[in-house]
Amino acid sequence: MDKSTQISQLVQPVRDDLLSGAAEVALRAITIYQNVLPTEEDPAKLKNVLTELTLALIDAQPAMAPVFHLGNSVLLSVRSAETTAEIRTRCDEALANFEKQLCESANVIADKVFELIPPGEVVFAYSFSSTVVSCLLNARAKGRFFRVACTEARPAFEGNKLASRLAKGGIEVMHTFDNAMGLLLPTCAAAFMGVDCVGRPGVVNKAGSWLLAIACKELGIPLYALAGTEKFVTDERLFEFERHERPSEEVWNDFPKGVRVLNRHFELIPFTHISGVVTEQGILKGNDIDTYVSKLEVHEALRLEPAGI
Repeated sequence: MDKSTQISQLVQPVRDDLLSGAAEVALRAITIYQNVLPTEEDPAKLKNVLTELTLALIDAQPAMAPVFHLGNSVLLSVRSAETTAEIRTRCDEALANFEKQLCESANVIADKVFELIPPGEVVFAYSFSSTVVSCLLNARAKGRFFRVACTEARPAFEGNKLASRLAKGGIEVMHTFDNAMGLLLPTCAAAFMGVDCVGRPGVVNKAGSWLLAIACKELGIPLYALAGTEKFVTDERLFEFERHERPSEEVWNDFPKGVRVLNRHFELIPFTHISGVVTEQGILKGNDIDTYVSKLEVHEALRLEPAGI
């Protein structure tokens, strides 16, 4: 089996993953890098394999900023390495550092979210995000009593995964179908959603988040996006989510001739529609993003044309 076929097979489960949040997918990608490292002895060829793998992972989930940042950190770390042993050591260090950053960010964000959950109230959570789940479970473990309302998040039903995880953690969950969001949302004191990437124009998350944001704004409910700064990207990288369109048959298997079924899973929510992004650095607004992305070094293999906005 040639290397390209091997990489394609390793990446396919990431491409097919419709239920996991961006941080979860990045953790899975770390394992894939670890599996690939021992497969090539020639230094130049190993660098090429890592580059090809990085591009394949980003192509599989173009909306998920942690996958990009993980790959970028790997390629930057090995750029000047000369031997196979040095490449492997530097890559392992980059992977370990990125995993540590993900975990540490999640812990700090969880502590900040604890203060945003009103005791005894209902909060709304949308789609599935490991960051949102860990924050809510952390609050419950620290003695904060509250209930969670959520919807199924079609077409992949990530909301069902969210409800199951929270219920197993001892949180009472009220769950319904997406179109019934308006029946539950008015009872909520706050709302939370994960995000896949954050840029100056706004945050990118699962389709349906824009409607949630509009409804929260109309009802006066604070809506917080939860994301570590590893999800911050430049404008051109942010709009890569527009390339993510799934097969129509996942929505309607036998749709008739003359019907076009749109199956895009991600959308942009402007900062004007949310209360802020809860990060390990605090609750940030749109004008804070430049501080984190203006000095970002991007490996030459991953550079895109500047966004025309």
